[in-house]
Amino acid sequence: MKYILLITVIVTSLIGQTQTGGQSTYQFLDLDFNARSLGLGGDFIALKDGDVNLAVANPAAISDKMNNNLSLNHFIYPSGINYGQLAYGKSYDGIGSFVGHLRYVSYGKFRRTDEFGNDQGSFTAGDYSLGIGYGKALNKYFSLGANLNLIFSHLETYTSFGFGVDVATSFYDEESNITATVVARNIGYQVVGYTPGNHESLPIEVLAGVSYKFHHAPFRFSIVGTDLTTWDLTYNDPSWEPRVDELTQDTIPVPSASFAQKLAYHTNFGVEIVPNDNLYFRVGFNYQRRHGLGIIDRKGASGFSFGFGLKTNKFDFNYGLAFYSVAGASNVFGITTNFSKWTRRSN
Repeated sequence: MKYILLITVIVTSLIGQTQTGGQSTYQFLDLDFNARSLGLGGDFIALKDGDVNLAVANPAAISDKMNNNLSLNHFIYPSGINYGQLAYGKSYDGIGSFVGHLRYVSYGKFRRTDEFGNDQGSFTAGDYSLGIGYGKALNKYFSLGANLNLIFSHLETYTSFGFGVDVATSFYDEESNITATVVARNIGYQVVGYTPGNHESLPIEVLAGVSYKFHHAPFRFSIVGTDLTTWDLTYNDPSWEPRVDELTQDTIPVPSASFAQKLAYHTNFGVEIVPNDNLYFRVGFNYQRRHGLGIIDRKGASGFSFGFGLKTNKFDFNYGLAFYSVAGASNVFGITTNFSKWTRRSN
């Protein structure tokens, strides 16, 4: 099994080298769909602690600890856009553990007009992914997982349908508190395009992450590498041209990103503070978000994210806040409960 997954990831990496941002469909699949991930910088996959919210992004984290766990995360985005995730975990003796999930994005209502500006009513738009994931522990340290996702999209009168698969493997050493994960996601096909005969590719991506929690201090540090099949994620304005300094007559070349900048575009950093088993504080930093979306000379808190988690007897609450630019931020609220706690009778 380990060799099969390794081959799958390598093949996916080779396929993914042809994928670049803005040239594939169903881009909503790359959003963060839970509060914990958002608060830790985004694309957080480097943990296996029984959190059903993280299992959707990393199916290798699926375990029997998630049995009967139900979670809902809902995002409040700028401009009235709302999206979120519903997930439920279930384990079966002799078979394994599963997590079913629904990811949704509602773009709201739009005004429809003709070419002359005459009002013709309104229309809606949305994207949805309905999936099921399966995870299995191979031994004390390694686990595998996969998701099968059915994808549906409607934009005004245009609709599309496709499917995608995510595969993942995780390493977790309880003694050293180290977790490492590799995920290849959105391997699939657009069965029905928005227009007849047009089939767009899915946003295939390979990610890798590692986290470490100190044994005698309440800190967990994580780093996640994103878009690992495309090295240069920076943007160069095609209108830029070399120019000549009028004073020295030296040619000023077109500015280009350094090696360190190109590397930083792939990295998300997170710190989780865990003073006890029931309380969490989170801080994250996303370099690509800060430099890709932040306004020049007015970046402010762009790229930074924050969050906290609180566990009670029957509920787990999570909140995340991410700053994209001075124009707006994203807020997400999450709640998780376990049905077994509601049906269990006290002695």
